[in-house]
Amino acid sequence: LVRTLRRLRRRVDVNTEVGVVRDIRLKELRIYTDYGRCSRPLFIVEKQRLLIKKKDIQALQQRDTAEEGAWHDLVAKGFIEYIDTEEEETTMISMTINDLISVRQNLEEAYSRTYTHCEIHPSLILGVCASIIPFPDHNQSPRNTYQSAMGKQAMGIYVTNYQFRMDTLAYVLYYPQKPLVTTRAMEHLHFRQLPAGINAIVAIACYSGYNQEDSVIMNQSSIDRGFFRSLFFRSYRDEEKKMGTLIKEDFGQPNRMDTMGMRHGSYDKLDDDGLAPPGTRVSGEDVIIGKTSPIAQDESQGQSSRYTKHDHSTSLRHSETGIVDQVLLTTNADGLRFVKVRVRSVRIPQIGDKFSSRHGQKGTVGMTYTQEDMPWTVEGITPDIIVNPHAIPSRMTIGQLIECIMGKVAAHMGKEGDATPFTDVTVDNISKALHKCGYQMRGFETMYNGHTGRRLTAMIFLGPTYYQRLKHMVDDKIHSRGRGPVQILTRQPAEGRSRDGGLRF
Repeated sequence: LVRTLRRLRRRVDVNTEVGVVRDIRLKELRIYTDYGRCSRPLFIVEKQRLLIKKKDIQALQQRDTAEEGAWHDLVAKGFIEYIDTEEEETTMISMTINDLISVRQNLEEAYSRTYTHCEIHPSLILGVCASIIPFPDHNQSPRNTYQSAMGKQAMGIYVTNYQFRMDTLAYVLYYPQKPLVTTRAMEHLHFRQLPAGINAIVAIACYSGYNQEDSVIMNQSSIDRGFFRSLFFRSYRDEEKKMGTLIKEDFGQPNRMDTMGMRHGSYDKLDDDGLAPPGTRVSGEDVIIGKTSPIAQDESQGQSSRYTKHDHSTSLRHSETGIVDQVLLTTNADGLRFVKVRVRSVRIPQIGDKFSSRHGQKGTVGMTYTQEDMPWTVEGITPDIIVNPHAIPSRMTIGQLIECIMGKVAAHMGKEGDATPFTDVTVDNISKALHKCGYQMRGFETMYNGHTGRRLTAMIFLGPTYYQRLKHMVDDKIHSRGRGPVQILTRQPAEGRSRDGGLRF
């Protein structure tokens, strides 16, 4: 009866989440269907072989659509089933496929000869963001959580058609690189095709003291060569609205002679159609979309002789500069014209910009030194980034250190390093490979002071680490004011950078 029920469940004739338990001691058959039970998927094993075969996996890899051969198909075909805590007591689960092979080849040494299920690889417990962390099993868990949040803020190429899209905000890195140290999940997430970072040469050292408290020192010469340079796009939109049955707004260049309520900014950048043409350099409070509405005669209150229009133009944010990149003019559902203007600006890394490794080690740039002022190794390598050693001990992000030495091996051997979690890759194996490449086993190097040319007393841990540029840039945050606008009711300073507000302290 138990065998029949399980066969029906595997064929999805019975719901896949039903638990079927045979209690030998009490001679009972128990069927669990209540909600709130914890269950988990496992591969089904019969006659000490997985039911899922290589041909099934090849069929999955060659499928045309995402729906075809999806997870529910694997369950429906009887390759995978859900086992709850009660039923787990009656199963024998092999940890890896190697356990099953050892049963078939060498019965005497096998741990068990009656396996019923096999574990799915434990790295699949991680979601999309955590799957791109190398060696997350060597990090303190909150650090993986921090990186899962920061990975979403990293600049890269977010879509391949970003030139044609008019997104409100967009950040695009000039030269993204695929990471030297990867995980197997990255292949399925296509992270190599649309990466969000650069393999930077990172040294962990105290150097001049400008990398205290989670700041980093960056190589200005690398920045001049295009290191972490990015584009920032912002789109402004406006439309002609109907003011009544006959009156509607109109795009065009406002004239100070007959238009009331005009803005402080410059209207010189507008064409006759009221739009700034592509290629125009614009800066704070320049008007980029000119729009007016006619004034009804009763509204003008006796000033009708002079003013016939009211200004409703859109100007650039006062703290931004850039170049008009694209202008899209079309009509909306009501047949009225609407426009989108995209402004582009180049963002070069500077003091105050935020960067992060893939291990929750975020930091801002505290100082930039040219190449001749940076420390150098015997081979003449200067680091792109110098991180403070105090960032490591209390945070226990050992994954970053392992990534660094694996990246060094990967760069020398010309292949990617595999940093998938819960595998049998050990630090000793990586260290031996690094030693074969002619380096110190643990990735330390003798370095020389860039200011004096003398050898640094300590050995410096140096190697390639994948770094991300985050969207938090100092140009978007810097703010100060002396006197300025106040609230009418309380006469307190206004709030926020956009309103030129005051600062609390």
